[in-house]
Amino acid sequence: MLILASSAAFVGFVHSLAPGHWLPVVLMVKARRWNMRQAAWGAIVAAAGHILVSLGLGIAASIIGQSFFQGSLHELEENAGLILIAFGILYAVYSRSRHRHCHGHEHHGPEPKPEAAPYVFLFSLGFTPCFAVLPIFATALGHGTGGLIVTMGTFAIGVLAALVGGSLLVSRGLVKLDHPILEHHGDVLTGVGVAAMGLLLVFFPHSH
Repeated sequence: MLILASSAAFVGFVHSLAPGHWLPVVLMVKARRWNMRQAAWGAIVAAAGHILVSLGLGIAASIIGQSFFQGSLHELEENAGLILIAFGILYAVYSRSRHRHCHGHEHHGPEPKPEAAPYVFLFSLGFTPCFAVLPIFATALGHGTGGLIVTMGTFAIGVLAALVGGSLLVSRGLVKLDHPILEHHGDVLTGVGVAAMGLLLVFFPHSH
């Protein structure tokens, strides 16, 4: 269970470090001259949209999984490592091919519009869920409802840490996260990380 919870936090954190997630917050901070408190709230709102949509999909997938695989949850838990390895590799390969023709500092996130309501805009950024975390939620079903809640909670913590921390640090000029590797290879790193966590589950299947 500890490995699954750590995997969910890792996915939420690395996925949310991509500039497409936090850059609109930073641009909004500069355009509207927000102080750090307003910047923090903006980042929290952006993270909330991302978390709610991802958790909503996770809950839907869990309901479907319990309906169709109720008698196979033990097998799901036993094969969780292999499932994560397979998904992580496929996700990394797909992400790499999707960004193959991207170059330099080309960003994929939306630019804030001056006339748009700032918090509505930032919340709407989250309407692109993190699909990489869904197999982790699914494998957590083997640990029951409590396991699913724990993995969802650690995923939310990872997203909040990346979005709020990244937005504030960049807004203050303390760090520079605007690097092509995060924009174009962040999802690849996420997939590799999921596969690595799967390997840990294969070798330490009874970690809780």
